[in-house]
Amino acid sequence: MSISVSKRCLFGLALVASALLSMSAWAIDDSECLFCHGDVNFKATTADGTVKQFYVDEEMFAASVHGKEGCVSCHTDATTDHKPGLKPVGCADCHEEGEAYAKSPHGVLLSTGSKDVTGCADCHGQHDIRKIDDPLSHVSKANQPKTCGKCHTNPNLVKNHLISVANPSDAYLKSGHAHAIATGNKDAAACTSCHGSHNLLPSDDPASTVYRKNVSKTCGKCHPKQLADYEKSIHGRAMAGGIKDAPTCADCHGEHDIEGPKVRESQVNARQQAVDTCTRCHDNERIMSRYGVVTGRQASYMDSFHGLASAGGSEVVATCASCHENHLILAMTDPQSSVNEANLPKTCGKCHKDASINFAQGKVHIMPTDPGQKALGIVRLLYILLITLVIGGMVFHNTLSMARKAVTKFWSEMDTKGTYRRFPRSMTIGHLVLTLSFVALCVSGFALRYPEAWWVKLLFHGETGLAARGVVHRIAAVVLVAVAIVNAAFLIFTKMGRRELWMLMMGLGDFRDMFLNMAYMVGLRPHPPKFDRYSYIEKFEYWGMWWGTLLMILTGVSMWFVNVFLQFLPKVALDVIALIHFYEAWLAVLTIVVWHLYYMIFDPHTYPMNWSWITGRITVEDFKERHPLEYKREWLDKGMTDDEANTQGDK
Repeated sequence: MSISVSKRCLFGLALVASALLSMSAWAIDDSECLFCHGDVNFKATTADGTVKQFYVDEEMFAASVHGKEGCVSCHTDATTDHKPGLKPVGCADCHEEGEAYAKSPHGVLLSTGSKDVTGCADCHGQHDIRKIDDPLSHVSKANQPKTCGKCHTNPNLVKNHLISVANPSDAYLKSGHAHAIATGNKDAAACTSCHGSHNLLPSDDPASTVYRKNVSKTCGKCHPKQLADYEKSIHGRAMAGGIKDAPTCADCHGEHDIEGPKVRESQVNARQQAVDTCTRCHDNERIMSRYGVVTGRQASYMDSFHGLASAGGSEVVATCASCHENHLILAMTDPQSSVNEANLPKTCGKCHKDASINFAQGKVHIMPTDPGQKALGIVRLLYILLITLVIGGMVFHNTLSMARKAVTKFWSEMDTKGTYRRFPRSMTIGHLVLTLSFVALCVSGFALRYPEAWWVKLLFHGETGLAARGVVHRIAAVVLVAVAIVNAAFLIFTKMGRRELWMLMMGLGDFRDMFLNMAYMVGLRPHPPKFDRYSYIEKFEYWGMWWGTLLMILTGVSMWFVNVFLQFLPKVALDVIALIHFYEAWLAVLTIVVWHLYYMIFDPHTYPMNWSWITGRITVEDFKERHPLEYKREWLDKGMTDDEANTQGDK
């Protein structure tokens, strides 16, 4: 009995001593603390040389959850004359969450002495801590994206700590959850709803709420019906059975940017299901072959009326979930499956009110090339043969017709009678060489850019083909440079060349002719303008050729002698030059196809070919119509007969 009394006395004395020892700290009034800390300019330089702000907003602290407790309730070692460097506040002394926090990635990182984590204040704040349901709280649902984002959107922290998701806050703010919270739904999910608050764990920890196997249960806290359906589904049972490729909620809905099915960009939008979401797994041969599931179902869907209507923008046409359900997805052999043969009339009847038993007859996802589809295969084969024979015969017939007309026109233009020589043979040869070098450059150049194209594999196969491509490209480039030099010398140093250069010069009259010709083409003028030796059409193309040639030579030489180039300019300059070279090549090719070939082949007055690029001649009729000013100057004004004009032209 005496021992018990003694213990009680000792305990009482300990309490009194403790009270007396701490009385000096409790005696400090907040006003004494704020005498210094209430000054907005109160700063100090820490041991590592950084300047730290020690200002405390009195009103903000008073409104916080600790406002009535006083400063020394947390800063227990503070005195009226304390020195800098008070011991860290021990939140765990009052809050039992400290144990869970210590096991979290944040707590573990803090225990290592990392400066990237400072403890509870990272999330809750320091002197402005408020209750979680307070709109001004750092950890309120509306503010969690910003609070968590302080670290999780910092690219350096994400990189240094190997965080798997780079910018979750921005993604979350686009989600349906964020929109629900913004409109006042207090039950919508925020960061801590899924990840936990103090007890959050890495996603690879089996105890984590976002561990792959636990995701469905985490989502199921708010979506219990969907969880129940998922757990009964083939996906849920596969996940429970340990199949790592089985999809969970995040695989279909996304992780942070979860949006409703009515949002067009949502991963579970009706159209997006067939385009991307379901096909990520079901068209993946590597995954599906492992479980004996047939792939290629998207192709058969897109080939059906449903798929075509969906691609056309229909928002009501059936897509994957319309038939297979959203969460209760079962194998077609399961009697409860919506796509079981016995249930298909009911499933199809959701859209097709008169769906009969015939809706269940035969496979749904089929292609003519599928094994066992004899009827479709036979029809496909017959029509391929029919199309080949009929269209092939038409092509053969029309090719003969075009060839005959082209040959007839060629020989008529070769005849000196009734024609006029516009270009000497040297110019036609130069044009031919230019054409061959241009084609060789295009083929060998684009072969480097598109190495997987079938024609590239045919022309430049393997290492030998790759080496040959480079040789062809460089030889053709040298030829192009030579043609450009010869042409420039001809224009500058010969009398005939200077005459050609003068006739090729652009002037205001060419722009006038362009507008007059366009007015004629749309029916605003009864006649086209009269052109001289070269129209604005030919001048535009000629000077465009010079522009492109010089640009391709300059950029091509820079890439050819890259080691020399990089001695004077940075690599980014080479990247810019390579891009210019590529796009200028496309511009040149498209100009030839759209502009040059039209006037050489597809112009009704020229079809099937303007042979002047080979013969150098033009018929008198074309001469009168296409170049009336030159015809008048070179023919009529000199009073020449046709024979005399032909002779003059040959000279």
